[in-house]
Order: sequence, then structure tokens, then C-alpha cells
Amino acid sequence: MTTSPQPRTLRVAAAGLVLGALLFTVGDLLRRYVVPSGTPSPVDITAAVDRHGTAWLVAGLLSVAASFCLVLGVVGLITTARGRGSRLTIVGGAMVGVGAMASVGHAVAFYAPYALYARAGSSAGELTALDRASEAYPMLVVLIVLFIVGLMLGTIVLFIGLRRARRVPIWSVVAAVVFVASGSTGGVGAGILGVVAALAAFVPAARSLVGPSPRIADVEGVEGVVTPAAG
Repeated sequence: MTTSPQPRTLRVAAAGLVLGALLFTVGDLLRRYVVPSGTPSPVDITAAVDRHGTAWLVAGLLSVAASFCLVLGVVGLITTARGRGSRLTIVGGAMVGVGAMASVGHAVAFYAPYALYARAGSSAGELTALDRASEAYPMLVVLIVLFIVGLMLGTIVLFIGLRRARRVPIWSVVAAVVFVASGSTGGVGAGILGVVAALAAFVPAARSLVGPSPRIADVEGVEGVVTPAAG
């Protein structure tokens, strides 16, 4: 007989899931607010960060905090996966967890350098050279790959699994796809859409942790929960 997580643990996981999605998308929205639209050069980004230093710092901190919250949340989803859809839920949750952990390194590697460039008063040539060198550094490339594959592809796999388990409605899966798509689309408008889509996707997933889903209830019944006979 499997041991179910304690209700308090599941409430923490549910809160982490929603808070992580919210912090991640709000931090991304702040990044979009600071960084000029289009395809800005390292010099343009550094100048923008110099003008909006506080917003840039908050965006980076939110991104890091979101990662830890998301890990808590997906652990809750993984440990409650039962029956149909459980394999996709576990695989997708593990991918999101790895992506979230890689996101910490990615956030530090992305947010810190531009702030440091601004403080150091680096020349345009130095900024361009450092930015190009960092893009080819193997550790950073690995972090970016894990971040993209884990958080983007992993989120879709996770929600397909949750839907197969009947733990979330179909529109939650659609919202997860919109959340992923908005992350690869530029502009503040896409950032706002990402916040809304993230909440629409992750709130039902979190709710499945604090209230028994039909699939979990079925499994518990098979494992020995006695239900009153009809009539």
C-alpha cells in the first residue's frame, strides 16, 4: 500500500505551484518592461538596465524565487500521480523540476552581467565581446538547454499527464500551451498574456493537490477504502 503525502505537505506544494508560476511570469514581465523591444544589442540592454536598475534586480530575484517554488509544486504533483496519466505526469514534472533548477543558474547568468556591465561603465566594444563569449560558454549553453526543454516542453508533457488523469480541465492544458508560447514571444503584451495563462493553467493543477481528484479517489478505493453500499 502506498503512503500518501500529508495534507499540510500538499497545501505547501499547491501554494508553491501557484506562487512559482506567478513569480516566474511577473519577473518575465518586468524583464520585458526593462529590455527594449525588437532585437536590442548588449549595449542597448545595458543602458536600459542602468536606467531601471531596481526593476531589473527585482525581475532577477523573482525568477530565482519562482524556481524553488515550482520545484516544491511539481514534487507534490509527482508524489500524488496514480493510475492513468501518471507516467506523463511524473516525466513532465521531473522535466519541469530540472528546468526550474537550471533556471536559477540561467537567471544569474542573464540578469547579473548586464547590471555589472552598467556599474563598471564598460565600453561598447567590451560589452559586445563579453556577450558573444558568454553565449558560447558550454556551461551556459547547457543551462539554457535544460531551462528551455525542462520548463517549456516539460510543462506541456506535465499538463497532458494531468489531463489524462482527469486532474485538470482541458482549458488548463490549452492555457499551459499559451503560457509556453508567450514565453517565446516578445513584447509586454505577450508577458501579460503569460501571467494570465500561467494562472489559468497552474491554479487547477494546484487545486488537484488540496482536493481529491476522481482518479486518485478511484485508486484509493481499490487500495482498501470502504465506501457505503448503495441502497
